Amino acid sequence: MNIEEQLHNEMLSAYNKAGKETGYWGNYFLRSVKQNGGLRTAKRMLKERLKNPSDKKGFHALIEAGRPDLSVESLVLQPRFRNLFTLDELAEAKRRLEDVPQYAKRVRIPSENIYADELSDEKEYKEGAKKRVVVNAYERDPKARAASLKCHGYACKVCGMRFQDIYGDIGKNFIHVHHKKPLAGRRATYKVKPTIDLVPVCPNCHAMLHTSSPPIGVEELKEKMAKRTYKKKGQE
Repeated sequence: MNIEEQLHNEMLSAYNKAGKETGYWGNYFLRSVKQNGGLRTAKRMLKERLKNPSDKKGFHALIEAGRPDLSVESLVLQPRFRNLFTLDELAEAKRRLEDVPQYAKRVRIPSENIYADELSDEKEYKEGAKKRVVVNAYERDPKARAASLKCHGYACKVCGMRFQDIYGDIGKNFIHVHHKKPLAGRRATYKVKPTIDLVPVCPNCHAMLHTSSPPIGVEELKEKMAKRTYKKKGQE
């Protein structure tokens, strides 16, 4: 498989990942890739993208989900694909990613700041002690939570764990729900779509999703786990 074919396949993969992570399926983008090829589509998008309302909507969907890494611009700038593009095209891709709002750019969260335990009022902990609240209002909303679980069930969307299968009756209907889209920078008129924006996850996977801000994508974390499992089996 040559490098141009690799780009084509990566763009098809990005379409699927973006749809699963954001709920936005760029059908115009998919049709263009299939009809014209990945390279030709990428070059067209770098030249015209922000002039086309439908393409702009897709790019903004990735930004709102905190996943600019799934954009064509990010693919173009990968070292293995750079030789397929002109210096002007590379500069345009870089410019667009640099213009992405800061809230959508992923930052690593220190492990000690994820689901921090409550601190007692003892003297040695008072100065500078802070508690990080990761769960947001959407995840606490009983109606939104119920709608999400009615659609998705109680198995973790990352690892597949069901608490009832392991702990019996005490684990029945226990699960966290995770809001897939970051709240920073969100429009005041935004309304959560529980069946799309909220997904059930176990506490462990929920914590791992929040090791970055914006959070790691559900499909992205599944891929990380799959790679680790494959690597472990290869060492046995």
